[in-house]
Amino acid sequence: MSSGKHAAAVAANAAVYREETTRNFIGGSPHLKYSSMRRLCSQLAAEVFAHARTHAEVPRVLDLGAGEGSITSLLLELGARVTAVDVSESQLDELVRKCRAFRDRLSVRKGEIGEALLGAERYDIVVMSSVLHHIPDYMATIRSAIEVLTPNGQFFSLQDPIRYDSLNAFVHWFSKFGYFSWRVFQGDLLGGLSRRLRRARGIYLDDCPQDNAEYHVTRNGVDQDQIVEFLAGRGFDCKLIVYFSAQAPPFQFFGSALGISNTFALIARRGDNLSANQVAATEPGS
Repeated sequence: MSSGKHAAAVAANAAVYREETTRNFIGGSPHLKYSSMRRLCSQLAAEVFAHARTHAEVPRVLDLGAGEGSITSLLLELGARVTAVDVSESQLDELVRKCRAFRDRLSVRKGEIGEALLGAERYDIVVMSSVLHHIPDYMATIRSAIEVLTPNGQFFSLQDPIRYDSLNAFVHWFSKFGYFSWRVFQGDLLGGLSRRLRRARGIYLDDCPQDNAEYHVTRNGVDQDQIVEFLAGRGFDCKLIVYFSAQAPPFQFFGSALGISNTFALIARRGDNLSANQVAATEPGS
C-alpha cells in the first residue's frame, strides 16, 4: 500500500473525527449504541484481561486508535495500565474525561498508530477497536503490532466489517439497507449518493475524507480469514467472533435475532489452544 494512501487515510481520520463528530460519536457506533453490543465488548475485554492477568500482575495495554476510550475505560476498570493512541485530539480529550478516575494508570499519546509501534516498549495486550477498517494496509499494522507483544501477549481486535464478498447475498443486502435506512437521516444525502455512485464505478479520491476515513468500509471490508491465517502462521491461536452490527435499531434487532453476521472480533494469543473456529454472538440488539 502506497505511503500516499496511508497519509490520505490519516489526514481523513484527523479531519472527520473532530469535536462535532466526537459529540455525536455514539449515534454512529453500534458497539457503543446498543446494550447487547456493549456487553459483548465487555465480555471479550474481560476474557483478554483475565488471560493477561495470569502472566502479569498489572497487564500493560496498548490501545491503538483508542478513540473516545470505550475499550481503554473497560481495561482500566479491570486493572490494566493503558497507553492510548489516537490522531484525534477531540477523541482523546473525551477519553481523558471518561477515564479520569484511572489517570495514574493511563498514558495518552496523540499521533499515528505507526509511530506508537516504533518504540522498544512491550505490551501484554495490543487492542484495536473499530480501527482496522480505517487503515489501508492493515496487515502491515498487525505485523508491527505483534512485534511489540510480550512472549505471552495477545492481539485483540473488534468491530470491523467482515469482507463483503465473503457474505451471502441476503446478509450483504440486509446490511446495506440497514446502513442506508440510518444514513438518510444524517444530512448531506445528495453528497452521499454521489459518492456512492462514484465508488460503484471503482473511483476513489485521495482528497475525499469520506472515501478514506473508514477506508475499507467504502471498499470491501476487512479480510478476516487472511488475518487469522497470518497470525496462525506466526504461532498464534485465534478465536474469531462473528456477530451482526448495524446503525439502525430495527436492523440491529432483526439481524441479531436472525443470527446473521457482518462484523468480527478476534482474540489471538500464542500457544493457548484457542478454538480457531468462528464463535457467533447472536444476542438480539437492544
